[in-house]
Amino acid sequence: MLIVALGCLSALSVYLITFLVRVRGILTEVEHDFKEMSSKAIPVFENLEVITNRVRNVSENIDEQVEMVKHSIRSVKEMTDSIVDFERRVQDRIEDPVLETVSVLAALYKGVRTFVDRIRG
Repeated sequence: MLIVALGCLSALSVYLITFLVRVRGILTEVEHDFKEMSSKAIPVFENLEVITNRVRNVSENIDEQVEMVKHSIRSVKEMTDSIVDFERRVQDRIEDPVLETVSVLAALYKGVRTFVDRIRG
């Protein structure tokens, strides 16, 4: 019985040794694959960093351009408001004298016409 138990223990030991050798081989392959992946990933991460910096620069430039457009729109609006205000002031100052002049001319015309009509008639 002792011999059978030692035989089983020996068989189990041999099986565990072969199993551990296989596990060691698999872990070695995983280590090799991981190193290879790491060596290939480093340039990708460097390129990703460069791309990220470029995107950041483009984004900042777009922000600057948007601010310039906003400023331009504000300037155009201010100019338009200024022109409208100027037009109102000119209209307020000129409208009354022009209307008065037109009324005086219309009255003179009616008066001359009435005078001519009385002389003819």
